[in-house]
Amino acid sequence: MVVEIAEDGTGSQSALRRANERHLLDTLRETGPISQASLARRAGLSRSAVNGIIRSLEIDGLVQVRPGATGRETEVTLAGARGALIAIDLGHRRMHGSVISFDDDLRLDEVVDLGREHEAQSDVSTVAALVDRLLEGSGVGRDAIVRVCVGLHAPYETPSRTISPSGILPGWEGLDVERVLSERLGMSVEVDNDANFAALAEWTWGAGRGARDFLYVKSSNGIGSGLIINSQVYRGSTGMAGELGHVVVDDRGALCNCGNRGCLSAVASGRALLLELAASGNPRESLQDVIADARAGDLACRRLLGEAGRYIGIGLSHAVKLIAPATIAFGGELAAAGALIFDSVRRELESSSLQTISRMPRLEQGMRRGDMCILGCVASVLASQGHGMSELPSWMLTPKGHRVAEYA
Repeated sequence: MVVEIAEDGTGSQSALRRANERHLLDTLRETGPISQASLARRAGLSRSAVNGIIRSLEIDGLVQVRPGATGRETEVTLAGARGALIAIDLGHRRMHGSVISFDDDLRLDEVVDLGREHEAQSDVSTVAALVDRLLEGSGVGRDAIVRVCVGLHAPYETPSRTISPSGILPGWEGLDVERVLSERLGMSVEVDNDANFAALAEWTWGAGRGARDFLYVKSSNGIGSGLIINSQVYRGSTGMAGELGHVVVDDRGALCNCGNRGCLSAVASGRALLLELAASGNPRESLQDVIADARAGDLACRRLLGEAGRYIGIGLSHAVKLIAPATIAFGGELAAAGALIFDSVRRELESSSLQTISRMPRLEQGMRRGDMCILGCVASVLASQGHGMSELPSWMLTPKGHRVAEYA
């Protein structure tokens, strides 16, 4: 509980007030829109103290006060930021770009196919051209861009600002990604692993909301994860904490592109499932086809999803023993399989984890969207500016130019 502002001259009133302001803003990020009376109870402060602070935050443009649902009580919500940002989700075969203008309530997206091979110079040119098209198409000026955020589908070393030599995005290995992109674009650039951005989005607006310690798992063509510890993205000393996809779960399993055998990504990702079906002479075009056929009763597809869930449960049990998250959210295309995979994940997680008197972590399905990295870029920029959005507005969820995949 935060101590209220001292009225008797003891201590620093300004410092206490700033602490109370931060506490109220953090509480609003956890709860979403909330009445001032409920906010006071959640924050452990008196109504009078909360009313005074909210008035000040409203003047500063950090919160909005509006009529509540019943009309009898006002509701407080975080105010959005000003300006605009560009988010780039740089994957193995495609690049998803988005310009988001808070001033204009506008989001414009474009997706570019990259092909199978990556060469850094060519990719940088593709990023620059995409940024130019997004700005031209949206009418947003370059001077309005607060930051360009780039999420990489590869292990990213924060201290050196380089991609780890893992065989993923090999054309980028050894390059200072942030410096190269900043110089080419002439803008401030933030680079991180795409799963870290996705975890931040899920923690801000999804299943992880309100959890101090949270693990997000993204399972699509590969498997990645992001960690929130003490309400902060945790990257570790190298920036590569949370690489759940490269935890070995079967030392006799398939060879991973990182050089190890039996990594979680190599045996339980969408790509791994498609490779196994093709090798058995029963190929499928996409992970969505695998899930649809499993629902229709195909035994091979059902078995593969169950086995993938068991492997993921093993990997999660190791994570639970190490960090004991309060909530685990499972997102990405593979999570759309629902009970076909969740049942085996839960069984393995319960049987392989240490038993506790309190409880196991909550296992939840994440937001069923294909733009989690983009939304995480938004959350990152908002947090850096001290702003926030208690809820995602409809204009941000329905971009122009590209229909975002939603996993059924």
